[in-house]
Amino acid sequence: MSKGEFAIIGTGEVPCGQYPERTEFEIAYEVARLAIKDAGIDKNEIGAVLSAQHIMGSEYNTEAVFGRLPEAIGAKGCKITCMTSSGGASSFSIRKTAEGILHSGETDTVLVIHAQRFSQFTMNEMARYFAVAGSDEEWDVPYGMTYNSLAAMITQGYLAATGTTIEQVAAVSVACRKWACLQPNAMYNKKEITVEKVLSSRMVAWPLTSLMCNVLADGGSAYIMTTAEKARKVCKKPAYILADASEYSHRGITTAKVKDLESLGTFLTPIAMKAYERAGLGPKEMSIFEMYGSYPVVQLILLDSIGICEPGKSGKLVASGATSPGGKYPTTTNGEALSFGHTGTGVGFGLFVEGVRQLQGKAGKAQVPNARFLIENTGGGAFMDCHFTILGNEIPA
Repeated sequence: MSKGEFAIIGTGEVPCGQYPERTEFEIAYEVARLAIKDAGIDKNEIGAVLSAQHIMGSEYNTEAVFGRLPEAIGAKGCKITCMTSSGGASSFSIRKTAEGILHSGETDTVLVIHAQRFSQFTMNEMARYFAVAGSDEEWDVPYGMTYNSLAAMITQGYLAATGTTIEQVAAVSVACRKWACLQPNAMYNKKEITVEKVLSSRMVAWPLTSLMCNVLADGGSAYIMTTAEKARKVCKKPAYILADASEYSHRGITTAKVKDLESLGTFLTPIAMKAYERAGLGPKEMSIFEMYGSYPVVQLILLDSIGICEPGKSGKLVASGATSPGGKYPTTTNGEALSFGHTGTGVGFGLFVEGVRQLQGKAGKAQVPNARFLIENTGGGAFMDCHFTILGNEIPA
């Protein structure tokens, strides 16, 4: 991929939360319609329809794989339909699939869709699924290796290694909620929270309280990707994909390349630096930092790795308000899994779509003034991999 070869020209999103009466098919159709409308193109220009896997949703997955979505939205020019999944990293792998299709010349317009409906499942069904996903059933699962407990252990290690306080960890949840309160589609957008409220909420896995953990939700988003050449013709302000970088570490956390959980930043930093280098930009040029962590400590580790503060000092940065609305380093501007809602494979999609909106000047109350470039990340499994992407509304020389 050459720098700025592809661009996003339109996005769509539905409210995130508990909507048991709204099917995942309805979500998919609606976000597709919104993205097409936002892009200002005819639906018959779409030559490929790509969908991300619905977590636990066998009917939707089967229907999407076998071509229901192009027919349902009336994309008569569609030539290719497929589904991809990389867990939480799906927003990256599906985008690379879209880039490959565009690069082949088979079509110049791709629609990418994500839809999720957790509300159809019982709490026990969801708990069982996420108790074994990304964990070793022989060594991890029997001892309670849930995602909450894993994040709790990483938090304990990070606090001990860096001197970060639990109040600074809680400040991440507060900052995410402030951003979510500016987002009409966020699950939790009615009331801000405080560090005291976060710390006094129900204990889940020490030291993580309920307001430091994400909540599974129904939701979905979509976007239209095209070539830079077409984007300039049909879109006033496209969001160009400038560069990216990736690395894989492990399946289960016990086999991670970095043996000390609190040192995950040493794994992440080279990936971020490579993405910057490929884009010909650096941290100082970034207007926004769309970080996908799902838990406060992971966001801190990510902030440590992207060159905006000294490693181990991101807790102080967040507590100062620098990552909140109006701050110097706008971070996770939709509230992410902690406050926007955790939509399975869709959390990265939500951040990516939000990043595009920011660069197009369509982010409403959450708009960061004069946004030009941003860095975005996603990852899946038990923190198995990481993918950093640089986007911009212009292509730097």
